[in-house]
Amino acid sequence: MRTSRTGIIVRYVAIVLGGLIMAIPLLFMVSGSLKSAAEVKAFPPVLVPETPIWQNFVDAWNFLTPQVIGNTFIFSLGVVGLQLLLSLPAAFALAKIPFKWSAAILATLVVPMMIPGNLTLIPLFVVTFELGWLNTYAGLIIPMAAQCAFSILLFRQFFATLPSGLIEAARIDGASWWRVLRSIALPLAKPALATFCSISFLTAWNMYIWPQVIAPNPANRVINVALAPLAGGENSVISPAIGLAGAVIAMLPVLIVFIVFQKWYLKGIAGTGLE
Repeated sequence: MRTSRTGIIVRYVAIVLGGLIMAIPLLFMVSGSLKSAAEVKAFPPVLVPETPIWQNFVDAWNFLTPQVIGNTFIFSLGVVGLQLLLSLPAAFALAKIPFKWSAAILATLVVPMMIPGNLTLIPLFVVTFELGWLNTYAGLIIPMAAQCAFSILLFRQFFATLPSGLIEAARIDGASWWRVLRSIALPLAKPALATFCSISFLTAWNMYIWPQVIAPNPANRVINVALAPLAGGENSVISPAIGLAGAVIAMLPVLIVFIVFQKWYLKGIAGTGLE
C-alpha cells in the first residue's frame, strides 16, 4: 500500500516538474512583456519586473493595429470554416456511404500528408499567382483550406465508430444522406469537431511562411508577419519588451479557443465521443 502511494506521489511530482519546465518560456514571455528594455536584456535574468510597464501592451497593440488582428481572424476562421465544409461530407461518405473506389480514395488522401509543405510552396504560389489571388483573402485562405486530407481522415475515423444500426434506422425512415449527416452524425461529432477546430485554428493562426509569401501587402498582413520585425534583436529600434507584449497579445485568442473547447477536446482525445 505504501509502495503504491509512493509511486503515485512520484508520478505527480514528475508531472508537476515537467509542467513547470514546459511553462518556463511562457512565464518568461509574460514577465518580459512587463519589463523595461534594460530588464529584458539584463544578465542574470530578472524574473519579476521591478515596476510593471503596462504601456508595453499599448505600444504593441498600436504596432500590430486592429486591421492586422482582424486579418488574422478572417484568415484563421476562413480556413477552419472552409475545411469543415469540405471535410465533413467527404469523411461521412467515406465512412458510411458504400461506393466504388472508396478504399482507393482513402489511400490517396494519405499521400499529401507525406509530402513536406515546403516542397509544394513554389507550385502553390505559382497557381495562386496565375489565378490573380496575390494579396487577397482568397489567396490566403483557399490554398490552405484545400489541404484538408488530415481533417477528412480525422472525421472519417470518428464517423466509422458510429453505430451502423443508427444510420440504417434513419435511412429506413426515409432520411436522405444529407439529413443523416446533419441530424445524426454532426450532433454526435462534437468531440471530433472541437478537436479539429482547436488544432486547425491554432495551425492557421500560427502560420508565417504562406501569409508572408502570398500577402506581403500591409493591408493583408497577419499577426505573425507583423510581429517578425519585433524579433530583430540588436538591430531592432523597438524594445524587445514590446515584442514580448505583442507575442502575449497573439497568444490570447488561441488560449481562449483552447479553454472554450477544452471539455470536448479532452473527450475527443480520450475516446470516440459517444455518450
